[in-house]
Amino acid sequence: MARAPMKLHLKKSRLHKDVGKASGAKITEADIAKEKSKGGVYAKRAQFAENAKKWNHPRKGKK
Repeated sequence: MARAPMKLHLKKSRLHKDVGKASGAKITEADIAKEKSKGGVYAKRAQFAENAKKWNHPRKGKK
């Protein structure tokens, strides 16, 4: 039996606003580490971003 696709309801670009970058800019490892050190919801957003980098994103690497 096939697994149903996972649906996520996210507030997009929230981490970008916390870091102070434009929504199209890349989040660096230093930005993630800085947000994790703040704790609370900031650390949760940073951990989510770190985990999401490992996912198989559609169209990534295809031209």
